Amino acid sequence: MSDGLAREQWHPPRDRLAERDPLSLWRARWALWRGDVERQGLASVQQVKHISDEVRTLSQEELAQTIRRLSVQLRFLGDATPGHHRPDWVAVRDRLLAGWCDMARRVLGMFPHDTQIRAAVEMHNGYLVQLAPGEGKTLAIGLTAALYACAQRPCHIITANDYLADRDAELMRPLLATAGFRTAAITAETPPTELSQRYGADVVYATGKQLLADFLRDQIVLGGEKDPIRRRLWEMQRPSGAQRPVTRGLWVAIIDEADSVLIDEATTPLIISSAQDNPMLIDAVIAGKKIFESMQEGRDFVVKTEPVVDIRFTEAGKDRINELTYLLPPFWRFPDRAQGVVSLSVMARYAYQRDRHYLIDDDGKVVIVDEKSGRVMAGRSWSHGIHQAIEAMEGLELSSPPQTQARMTFQTFFNRYHRLCGASGTLQGIDRELRDTYGVLVVSLPPRVPSQLRLEPLRVFADKAQRLAAFVDEIQRCQAQGMALLIGTRKIADTEQISTELDRLGIAHQVLNAKHHAEEADIVKQAGRPGAVTVSTNMAGRGTDIQLQPGCLETGGLRVLVFEPHEATRIEWQLYGRAGRQGAPGSAAAFICLLDELPVKALGPVYEQLLPTLQPFLLRPKLAQVLMRLAQWLTQSKAMRQRLQLAERERAVAKQLSFSE
Repeated sequence: MSDGLAREQWHPPRDRLAERDPLSLWRARWALWRGDVERQGLASVQQVKHISDEVRTLSQEELAQTIRRLSVQLRFLGDATPGHHRPDWVAVRDRLLAGWCDMARRVLGMFPHDTQIRAAVEMHNGYLVQLAPGEGKTLAIGLTAALYACAQRPCHIITANDYLADRDAELMRPLLATAGFRTAAITAETPPTELSQRYGADVVYATGKQLLADFLRDQIVLGGEKDPIRRRLWEMQRPSGAQRPVTRGLWVAIIDEADSVLIDEATTPLIISSAQDNPMLIDAVIAGKKIFESMQEGRDFVVKTEPVVDIRFTEAGKDRINELTYLLPPFWRFPDRAQGVVSLSVMARYAYQRDRHYLIDDDGKVVIVDEKSGRVMAGRSWSHGIHQAIEAMEGLELSSPPQTQARMTFQTFFNRYHRLCGASGTLQGIDRELRDTYGVLVVSLPPRVPSQLRLEPLRVFADKAQRLAAFVDEIQRCQAQGMALLIGTRKIADTEQISTELDRLGIAHQVLNAKHHAEEADIVKQAGRPGAVTVSTNMAGRGTDIQLQPGCLETGGLRVLVFEPHEATRIEWQLYGRAGRQGAPGSAAAFICLLDELPVKALGPVYEQLLPTLQPFLLRPKLAQVLMRLAQWLTQSKAMRQRLQLAERERAVAKQLSFSE
């Protein structure tokens, strides 16, 4: 299965939106609205449980043979589309799923409960599934992958980060191996020489970034050839020893944390580039920094960072730049170019913040930090000289500017898969965007057991110093009671500020942020101890299952404290969802300041002007809640419009470059 160009194995990408059948989508929406999907799903669950009771009498080898036989039958019956399933296909699929469920009981020691079985059914039907936190997405997704593996086509499970890819692949490998299916994880640490072999596995766990990067590299190797016949010709004509593609094409993507992957990260382009020796740009950035250091804010330039970066040079500033243009290389001495180079240094100083937008690693390199996930984005760099300007501002050696070889957004990439499905605990409010952008529908499943999470009223403060003092007091109180605490922040700097205060008070704690990502597994393992205090960025919000140790339930379970409101309620609920899982007790409280970035950025200068007058009213929790929800709604509405506009623009560009009528 290592021959990535074999005709029977390679599956060319498609354009799901261009090929979308409006009738099929309408029929699927109608089936979902009428309740047909729920009735069919519940019927499949009962059938799976009934068959599971029957196959328990089989030996493990007999069960494995049954699974292989049913896999062949399902493969010959073909595929089904959402809202339209043939009875014979459903019958074979349910028997196959029942076999996998009983095999999971034997091999993993976990028999899937009704919600997990239903989730696997709906994902295999092509839906995105919303599951309550703690319902066991990992096993449900693993069962879905086992069903798709029988098709002998590339099955990619897309995780939020490398840690989850390794963890989940290791967990599901014994289950899939019982029927002869291979499982592999591909991460940033995977040696290039092993990529082809790992992509040859039946089920591959990886991040979207890893999959897109390898897809684009293959496109570069093949010169963009997508047609199977032309790819075969390329294979026949390639020189001996030439680089080969590593992927087997795109067939099905099962997305864990679907809202993060398909929405939050969708518009970020991934660019494959090579180092470009451009000493003139490096000299220009260094000279631009010297000119910037001779200028004063207010006198020579005015800079605004919200809602977007806006840099304006005054007449005095323009004159100052003109006086010092002799420092720049000749190409950059024209007024507009000179001002552009100097503006890079202004942005590096005012718009990009260390320990929020980037950090400096042990090798003295600038590493970008993803604000939404709190994780490092190793190997990525800002373009147009911004990365070099930040390096110059930090006093580091300037790296060579990259030269773009291939580029694609994640939004475009995921629409290249033939089948798309997945699960998340926070798909509420984005079902329309998912339908319009990807042509997939959302099925919401009720929790297996009622949630015991207790969400407390907002705690509102007039300034950030008051908020920090009250926050630390709450940590001290809870820790004294022996409660396990998870503290969620938006920024690395906030985790360090809280950590400093806890150190001052002598409170033992762990810090989880992009600087400590290597210790993530150990920190998460210790977070469920009585009295444990874990201070984390959004890294702890997705895919993290904090196991409560003896003594925690008696003190109220895990307690989550959120330090600052996020741009979307979905992100906050990811943090809240670490507590009160699977019917366990838990509590959550959010602390906000009226001067937090979210309301100031979303509501604009008018809000800041009216705040002194409105402050007595806004300090009331219910009114503050309304204010924050309004700010989040405005922020998400703007972001959604930008994503939809980008999708439309990408489709228009692709159509123009296709040379088709």
